[in-house]
Amino acid sequence: MKIQEILSQYLYKEKSLTLPGLGRFDLNPSVNIYDLKEEGWPADTISFTSNRNAVIDEGLLQFLMQQTGKMKPLAMSDLESYVSNGMQLINIGKPFPIKGIGSINKTKDNQFTFEQGSPALEKIDSINTDHVRDRTVLAEGEKEIDFSHEERKSSKKPIIIIGIIVALALVGWAVYLAIPKKEKAPEPETNLIEQVTPVDTTAQQADTTASVVKDSAAPAVPVPVVDTNSLSLILETATTRSKADARIAFHKTRNRELTLNIKDSSTYQLILLVQKPLADSSKVKDSLRSYYGIKAQVLKPGN
Repeated sequence: MKIQEILSQYLYKEKSLTLPGLGRFDLNPSVNIYDLKEEGWPADTISFTSNRNAVIDEGLLQFLMQQTGKMKPLAMSDLESYVSNGMQLINIGKPFPIKGIGSINKTKDNQFTFEQGSPALEKIDSINTDHVRDRTVLAEGEKEIDFSHEERKSSKKPIIIIGIIVALALVGWAVYLAIPKKEKAPEPETNLIEQVTPVDTTAQQADTTASVVKDSAAPAVPVPVVDTNSLSLILETATTRSKADARIAFHKTRNRELTLNIKDSSTYQLILLVQKPLADSSKVKDSLRSYYGIKAQVLKPGN
């Protein structure tokens, strides 16, 4: 079954359905959907409560996994993609239809409106889930990636401390090299006579000139400190500022804090900062593509 058909069946079964970033749909408990025909559906059968901060309901996620046989990250990605496509329709002034439930639109004052649709009368009992294997348990040693800030700070704190210490050491060494060295005062001529036999004054004058040139050389330039303990990933690229803001708001509901990198008037990059070394960029991109279907790119300096 397609995800839009699963959503309506979940609403008929549980009497309530919450979609992330949109809000909650409620089914009138006094109405038996399966006893109604399309032309006899009362106007108040389904109600909608707007809530842009709504998050994914765990019960809905388990229902999607049972009906599709997909693992949790893939089922979540399907739902996020479906809602994201609907939000794009809403943002360009078109209704977002949900089969068996209705359609959502947006008013001029940026408020969601709901229009009840026609029922999808396929009963949920007809769906056979006995063959679905529970694949929600990850393989031994495999961990689901979580980019939330709290876990990122706690797990990378030792690396950050080591990086700070190394940076301070490099700065201190650069400052030491930059301090001009005092020229040694020449020893009295009488001491030279007492300690050594007569020497070639021409060679001595050349050595003195070389010493002056060496000591008067410009101080060493401090070595720049490069942060190699984090990398910036381009998750998406939008063509307008409004689309970029909408996508950032959507990712925020997934506990992903993104920043906006504006290259020009038609290129808006959504950036995710990950506290991992640049050498791990391939592993991080593969994990994003495998778990969330996101094809990320590394943001290089100067881009």
